[in-house]
Amino acid sequence: MIEIRPLHKTDPVKAFRNFICELIDENAYLLIDKKPTMKEEKAWLKDKLDGIRKSNVVFLTAWNGKKLIGLSDGFRGKWKDKQNVCLGIAVLKSYRGQGLGERLLNGIIKLAKQKLKPRIMYLSVAAPNKPALKLYKKIGFKTFARFPKWSNHRGKYIDTLYMKL
Repeated sequence: MIEIRPLHKTDPVKAFRNFICELIDENAYLLIDKKPTMKEEKAWLKDKLDGIRKSNVVFLTAWNGKKLIGLSDGFRGKWKDKQNVCLGIAVLKSYRGQGLGERLLNGIIKLAKQKLKPRIMYLSVAAPNKPALKLYKKIGFKTFARFPKWSNHRGKYIDTLYMKL
């Protein structure tokens, strides 16, 4: 049974590190391409929890038992962009195509609207990531910018799209 719930301070750091390492091993379209140490992962989680406490971050996790299988977050921009919220989502390969990404994304959008009250919600996506693009369009995101050959993925420069809801 898959459980979707907010991030909690008692969630095991090791589950988050295992999650990100599995995504890196599969060459997922992520900005991070180096496996974090436990110390780095612990600092990342602390930063997210601090952001939640300060009402600058919303965060949902998806679990299959004790295994972290997906997550989604939203965070405010800084300074003059604080009214805008950037969204992110990641789901392990073996759980994709089953509606989990849609549940996480819809959940984080609802939570962001309630807690962060954004003027604009946006995200970035690797242009070759067709399943993600299909999901984002289904939910109502529209492309507003394309950065050609912006990110290096597997030794090849790919376009990055920015989409807003």
